Amino acid sequence: MRVHHFYPKTRNVGDHFVQRGIERMIRELVPDATFDLFNVNSRGADATGYGLTRETIERANHGADLVVVGGSNLYEGSLRWTWGVHTEAGALERLRVPLFLLGLGTGSDFLSRTHRPSRRAREEIRLFNERADFSGVRDTLTLEWLRGLGVSKAELTGDPATFIFNRPARAADVGEHVLVVTPPLRFWSGGSRLFGRARKRGRELFRAQVSLAHALVESGLKVVVACNDPADLPLARGLFGERFGGGVVCTQSPEEYFRLISDSRAVVTGRLHTAVAAFSLGVPFLLIDADKRSHGFVETYGLGGWALEPSRDFDARLAERAERLLSDDARDEWESLVRKRDLMRVRAMELLRAALARVG
Repeated sequence: MRVHHFYPKTRNVGDHFVQRGIERMIRELVPDATFDLFNVNSRGADATGYGLTRETIERANHGADLVVVGGSNLYEGSLRWTWGVHTEAGALERLRVPLFLLGLGTGSDFLSRTHRPSRRAREEIRLFNERADFSGVRDTLTLEWLRGLGVSKAELTGDPATFIFNRPARAADVGEHVLVVTPPLRFWSGGSRLFGRARKRGRELFRAQVSLAHALVESGLKVVVACNDPADLPLARGLFGERFGGGVVCTQSPEEYFRLISDSRAVVTGRLHTAVAAFSLGVPFLLIDADKRSHGFVETYGLGGWALEPSRDFDARLAERAERLLSDDARDEWESLVRKRDLMRVRAMELLRAALARVG
């Protein structure tokens, strides 16, 4: 089976985690499957040839057995595009091979309500789901959001990146370092929709992480600070200072990032995809829950005890929760959460197996 997979091929390493998860799921059921990877929109390096256009669909008709659209936040739009899948009018009608939507999700801006799609986005999202031979969404929030758009065929399958490794819960004393992952740069610098109170809260998140990292070092722990996107690196190095030196990193590939997480005793992250990968690796984590995409993940897996929403006393709450994260007291809870992850995987694989059988 040859699969044409459209996803966000950006410099943000987290955007590639879902692709790895989808590939792992399909290859478990179809071991000889091969994947050709394409940009789903203009966020990636490809200046042309991205998205589901008449040209790329004709290419799939002649060279693919399955088209997969799957990646992070593709249901969420912005000022530059209606939603995360670039397409041409009438192009989807030309597709003659099966179409699977996997791991798609919606979200929001920082401290905002769930994204409200434009009329065009609603029409295209409904069209894609009607045409799809299978539609799987990553979280309960997205499923409810789609139901509100009149989409009834989508199924909850969880985030595919949580199924890459499926490792058991790790003990609190295993690992070389504590990994601290900074939030996106936009939480600090602001943007067209990030003003006043929200911008202040965003900067508080960074400063709380800096304080925590220094406190952990003072307690004798090794701390590594990481960014998911190279654009975040200068700010992180400036905030965390000379004390961390080369310990502020930005990995070049998903595999490097997975090793960094796997070597961690615990993870404190402002990035959803880092938490998702840590969950797959069985590494305990604490997630800053600052937008709806993160909240959807938290709600789906019952992770409320290990998620912190921004607040006035955020720095104190972060320090208290991190102390608990690093204790043996949390082990039983993480084992229970990993069992929930594994049950979601069983459900997702059953749904995917049935869908492949229908089109096979």
